[in-house]
Amino acid sequence: MVESVVIIADHSPIGKNSALEAVRIGSGFVALGEYINCQIVFTGDAVYLLSKNAKPEAVGMDTFDEVMEIADLSDLELYVVDQALKDAGMSADDLVEYENLKIVTIEEVVNLIENADTSFRF
Repeated sequence: MVESVVIIADHSPIGKNSALEAVRIGSGFVALGEYINCQIVFTGDAVYLLSKNAKPEAVGMDTFDEVMEIADLSDLELYVVDQALKDAGMSADDLVEYENLKIVTIEEVVNLIENADTSFRF
């Protein structure tokens, strides 16, 4: 039985729903009758989902507020790869406020994946 999952989101949240759906899927895992530990790693352009300055409505998309509320209600663990954050020209100060959001190195991501029952890229 799967008890832990790592979801890796690396696509831009603008124009695609991949990063948003990663949060929804993670919330679904947590909501299952038997608890499945789920951690979501944001890397590449997916880090923009967590920017407090994002304005998705400027390109006709819904705001990310609802998805972040779902994450909060599910108590999801969210991770941002430090190098991806740097590559995006962002810092920790640019991220949304979320209690379970951690900035990690790629080595820490490898450790998360190695210790999970399964992982997939979304």
